[in-house]
Amino acid sequence: MSTQKPEGRERRRLVPVRWRGAPLGIAGASALGLALFAVAPVGAEPAPRSAADSASQQHTRPHKPRTLPAPPQIRGLDFLLGTFTCDYAPPPGSKPATMTMTTKRAMGGHYLYTDARMQPGDVVGRATFGWDPVAKKFINQYHDNWGSNGNYAAAPWKDGHLIFTGSLSQVVKPDPSGETTGVPISLHDDYQVVNKNHFTNHQTMTFSDGTVLKGTYDCRRA
Repeated sequence: MSTQKPEGRERRRLVPVRWRGAPLGIAGASALGLALFAVAPVGAEPAPRSAADSASQQHTRPHKPRTLPAPPQIRGLDFLLGTFTCDYAPPPGSKPATMTMTTKRAMGGHYLYTDARMQPGDVVGRATFGWDPVAKKFINQYHDNWGSNGNYAAAPWKDGHLIFTGSLSQVVKPDPSGETTGVPISLHDDYQVVNKNHFTNHQTMTFSDGTVLKGTYDCRRA
C-alpha cells in the first residue's frame, strides 16, 4: 500500500485566537460563545509582510483603553484623608458624642470613602465623596448600619468654606425587622480647614416642623 499523501492535500491544524474584544459586560455572553479559529498549514512559514501591510496592521490593531485620570477638583477634599477623631458638640439638651473616621482614595482617586463610627450608639457609617463633572459640584452619599441614608452636594470652596446641603432620612430607632420610624432632615454642613491636622464641620439640621438644631464636629488627626 502506498503511503504517499494525495496531492493537493496537507494536514492542517486549528490555532485558537485570543479574544481581545470588548469587556465581558459589553460584548455579552453570546460573543464568548463564538469559536474563533485561524487555519494555517502545519510547518508553514509565515509569508513576509510588506511595509504597507505592517503599517496597516498597526493602524487597525485595537488599542488598550486609557484609564481616565481623576478630576483635579477632587483634590479639594484632600483635607479629609487620613484618620481623625471628632468631638461632637450637640445642640442644647443633647449628649456629646465622639466620632472616629478614616478616609481613603477609591476608584483610582475618583472618589473618597470615609468609614466612621459614632459613640455612644455604635453607629457605623460610610460616606462616599466625589465630583460631579456635569453639575460641577462635589457630592456626598451617606448610609449607616441603622438604615439612615442621605445625599448632599456642595459648590466649590468659597472664602474658606465648603458647604454641603441635602436631605437625610434619619432612623430614630433601629429595628431588626427592617421596619421602623424615622424623620426627614435637611442638612447644612459647613466645612472649614484649620490646618492640615484639624478641620471643623458646623452642622445645621432643619426638621419638617421647622425646628432648627445646630451642632459642631471638631476633628483632629489621630
